[in-house]
Formats: sequence, C-alpha cells, structure tokens
Amino acid sequence: MKTLCVAVVVLSLTSVCQPASLACEKLLKPADTSPEFSGTWYVIAVSSGSCFVMALLDAMFLISVKVGIDSKETPNLYDAHFTVKINGLCTNASVPLFFVNNTIFDADGNNVPTGKVAVLQYSGCPDCYVVKGGDDTDAMMLTSRRQNLTAAELKEFETQSRCRGWTKTIVLNSDHNYADCPSIDDAGDTDTSGFSDILYERLSANYQEPLKCLVPDLISKPWQWIQSFW
Repeated sequence: MKTLCVAVVVLSLTSVCQPASLACEKLLKPADTSPEFSGTWYVIAVSSGSCFVMALLDAMFLISVKVGIDSKETPNLYDAHFTVKINGLCTNASVPLFFVNNTIFDADGNNVPTGKVAVLQYSGCPDCYVVKGGDDTDAMMLTSRRQNLTAAELKEFETQSRCRGWTKTIVLNSDHNYADCPSIDDAGDTDTSGFSDILYERLSANYQEPLKCLVPDLISKPWQWIQSFW
C-alpha cells in the first residue's frame, strides 16, 4: 500500500511538472532577436535569487526607474541615463554601455567593454527586454517602452524567475512623473518630501513579507539536521 501511494505521488508530480519544464525551457533561453537599444525604457519589475532582499526593498521603498539610452558615434557604444524615484525623492546617474550581440557591458574611459556582462533573455512581450546578470549574479530585470504591462506579460516574467528557482519578484511603481520630484542630494536633515511617511506606511503594511522569506530556511534546516541522523 505504501509503495502504491508513493507511485501515485510521483506520477502526479510528473504530470504537473512536465508542462512547467517545457515552459521553462523556452523562458530560460537567451533572446534571439535584438531590440532597438536607443530610446526610453521603463523598469517594470525585478527579480533576484535573494527572496529576503527583494521583499525588504519592496516593503520599505516605492521605486520608479526610467532609463534613457542614447547612441554615440562609436559603434555599439551608448550612454544610459537613469532617473530613479524612491519614496518621492529623485536621483540621476549616467553610465556608458557597450551593447553587442544581445549582451551589455560597462564601457571604460577608452570605450572598451569591461566589467560584468548582462545578457538579454527571451521575452514574449513585443516591446520589452529582459536583462539578466552574468552567471555569478542572481538578478533579472524587465523593462519596456510602456509604463504599464498586461497581467499576462507580468506573469510571464514571474514564471521566468521561478524557472530559475527564484521565489520573489517585485513590480516597481508606475509613477514616472519626475518633473516636480525633489532631489535626494538636496534633501536635508528635515524631511519635507514625505520620504519618511511613505517608508513608515510601507513597513507597517508589509513588514511580514521579508519574514515569510525566512520561513523555508527555518523549516528546512532542522529537517536537514534530522535527516543527517538517518
């Protein structure tokens, strides 16, 4: 009877996992087409192998990111201008990038690719690209020409992350009004921007989310300790 029960469980798991495996095979492939890299992109969602870090960021901060990419005279060389809004405060940064064969590198002062590589991944979204860090970087980002995506497009990215064994995906804020946004650099000791209020409100509402990421470890580690005596 015990053998029969085990067989039923194995067969049921196989029937559930097989379609997921076939879907993952497609979603884990690098992109086979190259987008027009220049222009304005909005960061829609991010995912990481660290559930706790992602959940903590999402619990504390309301984040919007816009990226403007300008091509330069040198082939494959671009300037990326990041505008970031965090709890109502904004900051800007620009970095040179080298983009070729669906891979992105930092560029040094001599316009030479350097640093860690990021690779474009498959996406069924027609005006999106998914960027994954190198083999030693457990992070992935979904960007689009649009400020908002459909539920199906977001679900695909979440599935793509789960195919990598990552359990936490966060969707960034879709408020991209940066015109009247106070600068983080100009913020003094007295907070008049509402940054602290937003931080407090988000932590009060979401403080349990980072703790949920710790539960699997709290359960699995004692179980592994018990198994070691078997």
